[in-house]
Amino acid sequence: MTNYIKAFHTTVFIGALGLTGMANAQMPERMADDNKGTGYIGVTGILMSEYLGSSEQDFQVLPYLSLEDVKGFDFFGTALTYRAVDVGTGQGLGKWSLRAGPRIAYSPGRDSSDSPYLTGFEDIDGSLPIGGYALGTVGPVGLRVDAGQDFVGHDGFTVDASIGTAYSNEKFGFQPAVTLSWADNQHNDIFFGVSSEQSMASGLDIYDPNSGIYSYALSALAWYKIEENYAVVLTGSYRFFTDEATDSPILNAPDGSDEGFFAGISVTRMFDTKKW
Repeated sequence: MTNYIKAFHTTVFIGALGLTGMANAQMPERMADDNKGTGYIGVTGILMSEYLGSSEQDFQVLPYLSLEDVKGFDFFGTALTYRAVDVGTGQGLGKWSLRAGPRIAYSPGRDSSDSPYLTGFEDIDGSLPIGGYALGTVGPVGLRVDAGQDFVGHDGFTVDASIGTAYSNEKFGFQPAVTLSWADNQHNDIFFGVSSEQSMASGLDIYDPNSGIYSYALSALAWYKIEENYAVVLTGSYRFFTDEATDSPILNAPDGSDEGFFAGISVTRMFDTKKW
C-alpha cells in the first residue's frame, strides 16, 4: 500500500496540468529503486478555457495514462521526459535532489471558429515544443523549469518556471504551486497579436506584443486513495494573464478574459511496468 502511495505521489504532479501546457513544480518523497517502473491508467474529466484568453469553457472526458520511470522515461498528461540526470539524497525534509533531461509535450492551439471576434484569423495548430526540463528540490520546496521550441504550431519558444511544496500521508496528498510563463515574440504574437488584415476582418484593434512574461498561475493537486490500487485525483489552476497578454484586444473582446481556469478529476488504477 505504501509503495503505491509513494509512486502515485511522484508521478501525478510531474504533469498534472500538462493538458494546459503549464509546467508544475513537484516535491514528492523520493522512491526507492524497487518502486520505480509504475504506470497508471484510467479516465479524466477536464474543464478548461477554449483557448488562451477566452472566457468560454470547454469540458472533455479523456483517457488517462501516465508512466513513472520506465527505463528512464516519464509520461504524464501530454509531456514525455527522460531522466538524463537523476541525482541527490532524495526528496523530503533534510534531503535534496536534481532531475533533468529532454522533454517533448503537446499544447493545444486555437480555432478561428471559437469566437466571432476571431473572424479573419487563421487557425493555430497544436504545438509540440521540444526542449528540456530541470527539477530541483531542497527539503520541502521544489523548483521546476520547462523550456521548448515549437516546430509545428506557432514556432515560438516558451519557458515555464514553477515553485511549490507538498504534503501527504498514506491516504491523502496535497500539492500547491505557482507558475510563471514566458514566451518569445513569435508565440505572443500568434496568440495575442492582431495584424492590420485581422483588424479589418474582426473589428479588433491592431496589436503587436513583444516577448515577455504573459501569465502566472496558482495551481493545486489533491489525491485520495480509495482502494489498494485506485485513487481519485483533483487538479485545479487559475491563470492570470499579464504584461504582453493583458493589452491584447483578443482578451479584451466581449468573450475574452484576462484570466483562465482549469479543473480536472481523474480516477486511476496502478499497474506494474517493471517487466517492460
